[in-house]
Amino acid sequence: MDLHDLIKAGAASRKARHFQAAVDLYLPALALEPHHLQALKGLADAYRGVGNGRRCLETWDRFLALRPEEGSVQARVGDACRKLGLAERAADHYQAALRHDPKDRYALTGLGDLHQKERRPEAALACWERLLELDPRLLHIRTMAGNQCRKKLDFARAEHHFQEVLRQDPHNVHGVFGLADALRGLGRYEEAAPYWDEMLLADGANKQVLCRAGDCFARLGNLDQAETLFRRALDQGYDRSALLGLARVQGLRGASAEAVRCYEVILVKNPGDSRTSQLLAEARASSLQ
Repeated sequence: MDLHDLIKAGAASRKARHFQAAVDLYLPALALEPHHLQALKGLADAYRGVGNGRRCLETWDRFLALRPEEGSVQARVGDACRKLGLAERAADHYQAALRHDPKDRYALTGLGDLHQKERRPEAALACWERLLELDPRLLHIRTMAGNQCRKKLDFARAEHHFQEVLRQDPHNVHGVFGLADALRGLGRYEEAAPYWDEMLLADGANKQVLCRAGDCFARLGNLDQAETLFRRALDQGYDRSALLGLARVQGLRGASAEAVRCYEVILVKNPGDSRTSQLLAEARASSLQ
């Protein structure tokens, strides 16, 4: 085949996801014309498809040596670097892509993922929220943004994100959990309760769901329901949150001795838990009154 036919066949193989076949077509094309930009792009993508990250990056480097101003390629090179663990280099390429086009979604997605893995949550959140300005329908990105807001205790901002998830997908389990927990964090327990009920139906064996739902219902004064949930969590094994919740319920009932026992179990597992030590002292004092 001549150069044109090799490149055309390579593109068809990539489209059909026959990536190794595409590699085998682009290599002879580049042997005929080493600087053929379309063939270099195709070969880099084919190497990515077969999982050969190093060859993929080498091919992109060849492309950028010829066309360093090609901003639209920078995000793809960033992806190749990120997958090889070259975090700093990946960030440089993503930033180059964004200088070329501040709305480059591939660059924003890759940079957000890189920041998250490198434990830079604020920078990751900034990328995700820029993405959502461009396309509010990105539910996965919206969920990650909401979860990050919850982690930093920015519950009002988290509520906004999860409300938007549920507006687009009313029974999205991540949206239901996130909104329930954001409302709990805001102290709006009555509003949170129906979402916890829905979560209990969807994932009623999940210890985190059981404990956080139990906390919500305890604060609403539904002590029997809260105790049931905490005990269901403890049926699965030791859980500090469940024991703390159960102790709180027993304290609200005036059963200080029961609360003391819960705190003592926690301290056996975690002798240096100062917060629990303080709660234990308070419970013992109450039991003596």
